[in-house]
Amino acid sequence: MAMTMRILPSRAQLQMWKGKLTGASKGHDLLKRKLDGLKKTFNEVLHDILKTKKGLGDDMNEAVFALAEAQWGAGDFGRILVETVKRASNQVRLGLTPKGGVYLPVFHSKQELGDEATKQLGISGGGAAIQKCKEKFNKLLKLLITIAGLQSSFFTLDEIIKITSRRVNALENVVIPRIQGAIAYIKRELDEQEREDFFRLKKVQDTKKKHIERERAQKENEDRAAAAEEESHNILNMEEKDADIIF
Repeated sequence: MAMTMRILPSRAQLQMWKGKLTGASKGHDLLKRKLDGLKKTFNEVLHDILKTKKGLGDDMNEAVFALAEAQWGAGDFGRILVETVKRASNQVRLGLTPKGGVYLPVFHSKQELGDEATKQLGISGGGAAIQKCKEKFNKLLKLLITIAGLQSSFFTLDEIIKITSRRVNALENVVIPRIQGAIAYIKRELDEQEREDFFRLKKVQDTKKKHIERERAQKENEDRAAAAEEESHNILNMEEKDADIIF
């Protein structure tokens, strides 16, 4: 491994890399739990979208049918609304709500009551039909705003899940294996150093032992030589004494 070859093998480095491995493992576990929570929230939002959209078609049909009834009873009042209405009676505000560890966009609808332009409609006829049409379209609008908020949350969660998944995969497949490789490299180098130190110490001990044995053998040889010399000297002395006795 190219990275590990630049590491100076030592006990301090080994402890440092073990600390990195602990931190990376904890980060991986936290991100994994976060990812599981995000996926759960994602599925909940998807379920809400599907559930909400199931009633969308019926509400749209009811609103369009109510509009047709209002136009039949009060005539084509759309042109009057375009000319008289100055501002929207419904306003949408964007908010954020924490869910699953992230902030998701939420759309809030605010309806202003007492619009004078709509009050004038239906005076000559069709007032009840216009009011019913207004209620149906307000209901449809709220439903569409709800769906828009859910879809925004859906796309936000989808993007966050992709980012978190990439981080989890990077830790799991790149960072943690690289740290484990560095630790394995340091351990191998330290073991090799220990073996070299052991062989070096053993060699020193063997050399010292041989030196001691040589000194012992040399001393024994010297002692034997001294003993032989002394024995020869004693024999000569005895021969001299024997010669004196004969003569």
